[in-house]
Amino acid sequence: MVFNIWMIYDALLPFYSCDMILQGEAEQTLENIRLYFAGDMLNASTMYVESGRVIFGNGDSRVYCVHGKNYFIVDSANVNAVFNTVICIMEKIQARINKINMMIANNCLLSEVLSEFHDKLPCPMMVLDASQTALAVSEIYGKGTIDESWDRMIETGSLGLEAISRYNSLYADSVHRKDFYRIPADPFPYPSYNRNIYINGEFMGFLSLILLHGDLSDAERGWYYTAWEEVCSWVRLHAENNSLLLSNAVFEELLTGNMQNMDYFLGSLSAFGWYKDCRKQLIVLECVSSHLNMNAHIAKLLNTRHRHLYAVEYQDKLVLLCNIDNCSFEKQLRDIRPVILNSGYRGGSSNSFEDLTELPHYYLQAVLPLRSGAVSVGDISPCQEYILPYMFQLLKRNARMSLSHPSLDLLQEYDRRHHGNYAEVLYCYLKNQSSQTDTARQLNMHRSTLLRKLNRIQQMTGLDLTDYHTRLHLLLSCELQSAGSE
Repeated sequence: MVFNIWMIYDALLPFYSCDMILQGEAEQTLENIRLYFAGDMLNASTMYVESGRVIFGNGDSRVYCVHGKNYFIVDSANVNAVFNTVICIMEKIQARINKINMMIANNCLLSEVLSEFHDKLPCPMMVLDASQTALAVSEIYGKGTIDESWDRMIETGSLGLEAISRYNSLYADSVHRKDFYRIPADPFPYPSYNRNIYINGEFMGFLSLILLHGDLSDAERGWYYTAWEEVCSWVRLHAENNSLLLSNAVFEELLTGNMQNMDYFLGSLSAFGWYKDCRKQLIVLECVSSHLNMNAHIAKLLNTRHRHLYAVEYQDKLVLLCNIDNCSFEKQLRDIRPVILNSGYRGGSSNSFEDLTELPHYYLQAVLPLRSGAVSVGDISPCQEYILPYMFQLLKRNARMSLSHPSLDLLQEYDRRHHGNYAEVLYCYLKNQSSQTDTARQLNMHRSTLLRKLNRIQQMTGLDLTDYHTRLHLLLSCELQSAGSE
């Protein structure tokens, strides 16, 4: 492990009186200690111990402990005694770290790692993952000891969507920080120090320390760095063993139609009590405001609280796979609606199905209500009301020949060349069941102008608009052309 000079200085104070002399930043690079010999090339990772007379040639018989440009002077001339005391201090610290590493290797809780630093860091600490959900909080700081946001974190694992949204808007660039950084008392009652956790270049979360009483001492900053290193070790081990990350990736593949890892995903679901052929239903959610969009956080909350659904972020949306054999769809809707409403989400739901190979089609169904723009925040609209557009999408995607009426193509080409609106007039006329009055009103057009345009359409195309099948084909052609595709 690595130290900073202040950690050694602070640990020596019970035994000696010391004076710190700083000529540069106290870096966290100290690994070794040795007696200084004249002519030694100073190593940046080593602390050297000797009298000032030997190290600096200043005639001072007191012991100097030197690391880089910085040093402290011990009020003692007994070099060997000071040297042995420093060695014992470093061995004691190393023994603590070895103990924590052994705990991590034996799958201890992350909160137990934090507990090992309570005597050196008498501040509340918490580890948040990339979705800003708590993985662990300091165990000795129970409910009622800090503030309301801390109590909320203990109960729900979340600091609250309003606070998280405020934090993200103020400190959006903080996830790119490689060093530890200070966050002012906004949006939380107390300031804090954070240090980000990266595994293989991927942002995994951060260790946050709440400053209840002033700032950290220089020695405590060193211990904070050490605590961060051990938290990173825990996260690194568990990230490698975390099958949920792989399950999310496989589920996203299934949504795109890649079924190569289907068996793996089914195995993951079976661990949660899902049968292979259980009845399922999809919910797709979108946030009405990109500023409030916290898909990863909401997915984590839903997965934590509701064992009958599986939530994942996909294409800027949230996709929920619901097991409706284990829990009715109506009950699941009631359970998740408060979270959706409070978070500014709205959604659509698919029909029920069993075969996961059909997942992309049911995703299209669940997205349909969102495309209409008619779903309110907090509501999840069933796809049945939008099934006709879905049929048009299927026809458009799977047809091996053009289904469009040739006369419609002719009108559209004429409109492109002459900046006309004959195709629009025809579509409106067909939607209004050949009512000239309703069509003129919808187009805000005089009835005589409409009649002139309809006559011109018939002259150009030779269409018989009194024929039912002709009208049906034309109307379906218009709907097919306006149908989007996912």
